Amino acid sequence: MRVGYARPGWRDAAWGASLLALVVATFCVAYGRTSLLAWTTPITYRGDALFLTAYLRAARDGHVWPGASLVVPELNAPFEANWNDHPRTLRIVFLGAGLLARLIGLFMTMNLLLLLAHVLAALSFYGVARYLGARREWAFAGGTAFGLSHFLFWRTLDHLDLALYWHLPLCVLVVTWAFGRRGIPLRSRRFVLAVLVTVVTALHNPYYACLYGQFLVLAAAAQLIRRSVRAGAVAPLVLAATLAGTFLLDNAGSLAYQWRHGGNHAAVRPYGNLERYALKPLELLIPPPGFGLANWGQLARVHWEGRIYRAEGGSPYLGIVGGAALAGLGVLALVRLLRRPAEAPPPAAAAIAWVLLYSILGGTNQMLGILGFVWLRGVNRLSVWILVLVLLFLVTRRPRRGSVAVATLVAALALADQVPRRGSAEDVRKIRIAVTSDEAFVRDLESLLPDGAMLFMLPLVEFPEGSPAFGAAEYDHLRPYLFSKRLRFSFGTDKGRPRESWQLATVARPTALMVADLERYGFAGILLDRRAYPANGAEYVADLTKAGRPPRLAHPAGSYVFVPLRPAATPELPDGLRAPPASP
Repeated sequence: MRVGYARPGWRDAAWGASLLALVVATFCVAYGRTSLLAWTTPITYRGDALFLTAYLRAARDGHVWPGASLVVPELNAPFEANWNDHPRTLRIVFLGAGLLARLIGLFMTMNLLLLLAHVLAALSFYGVARYLGARREWAFAGGTAFGLSHFLFWRTLDHLDLALYWHLPLCVLVVTWAFGRRGIPLRSRRFVLAVLVTVVTALHNPYYACLYGQFLVLAAAAQLIRRSVRAGAVAPLVLAATLAGTFLLDNAGSLAYQWRHGGNHAAVRPYGNLERYALKPLELLIPPPGFGLANWGQLARVHWEGRIYRAEGGSPYLGIVGGAALAGLGVLALVRLLRRPAEAPPPAAAAIAWVLLYSILGGTNQMLGILGFVWLRGVNRLSVWILVLVLLFLVTRRPRRGSVAVATLVAALALADQVPRRGSAEDVRKIRIAVTSDEAFVRDLESLLPDGAMLFMLPLVEFPEGSPAFGAAEYDHLRPYLFSKRLRFSFGTDKGRPRESWQLATVARPTALMVADLERYGFAGILLDRRAYPANGAEYVADLTKAGRPPRLAHPAGSYVFVPLRPAATPELPDGLRAPPASP
């Protein structure tokens, strides 16, 4: 990409404000968030969005701190939930969001975080593009395509941690400096900004941080090869060390927990996931069914219907604008390589080649998996690095003739192709009914139970990434927790630790003996998710009734049924340890 640094002025402020207004308006229309009631209703109330909302609830209650061990007393009763075996990112973001949630509620805060992801991505791209010399109208078009990308709308609240990719244009800027002949002098404003970008990156999603760190190391190697500027390798290496150090400090509490309690092999993702979630380059260009303006007809149907690894299929799509920019960049790189003598391809092409080498099926990430490093399974998510690279390449071409008209056409094409028509009053109404039903059910529960009462949740579901059963999803057990003020729940600790094996042993016993065990452990009731059982759990409810514990309270929508128990006055812990606390 060309570099012709532009200084910001009042015109940039006006263009930035226009971009902000466009992104906010598009977001509100696309998601149907055009009223206060809609804003207090979660955009997504299922799947991973439930876990992230629970993460926000834990942050609101003061359990999420950078560098600290992450335990949640309200979950995994009669103990506390351990959230240290799986990496929990964005701690500083959720810490701040948790303070906001105390004022405006969990769901509005989550919706605002998603809007913030769109807005920051657009403005960050605009600023970097202008710094690299893009004309204002082209920086605006690129910001539109990046801030309203298909990737963002595909991920939505389910993967808010991935949606917060706003810092990637800044990462590209730092890497551009690191590879340049001037480098990043240690006593310069560049270095200060680079350190800030590096710290922010380390505090965000590790997928993005990992690739950023690779580029810094490659930049250091490139500077070492240039004999005249070997000193330029120092800054990239310092930044790479800062990246690793910040990540380790942010997760110090969790790492210390694993050091004290030993490794948790059940928390490690299987090697096969590296194949399942690898990047398939064809999906950068082919939209998933029901998305985008492009229609590949039978070719697309053959791919999507015959695809073996279906997980997260569709998110890598770059859109028509991004795909066209990628194709143009590829042609330019090929032309340069075929010249005699051959010329170096554009830096953006070389960077994308590295991303592909690392993330495609059978690539470097999979090779690392063979050696035992399997944590970064979903490298298809690195498609967004390709998106920012091709869009910056596109907008810094700086065409002169008809520039405003062409840039406007590009922005309009990105909007029409990438923004889904998904938000409607009916969608909001359905989610609102589910939310209000859960809230009313928990309010009724708390009116029946004392402070700190423990509820055993059936069926048993592993956490995180458990298996759905019939009509119940893997994180549905978190829904009561989102509304509770003084109850504790048995669900929600990282799987694989032997301490929680008592739950499996307890539910394996005949119903009457299971009830006796739970009462001895101090549980005040059972929450049975009827959707997870055949015939809506009628047989299980009948068994509990025969054991002398009939249900007393039903969920308004029929999801849960509450079965009261008679907790022991002096409860025991499953392994005969000290008695659990009376309240969280």
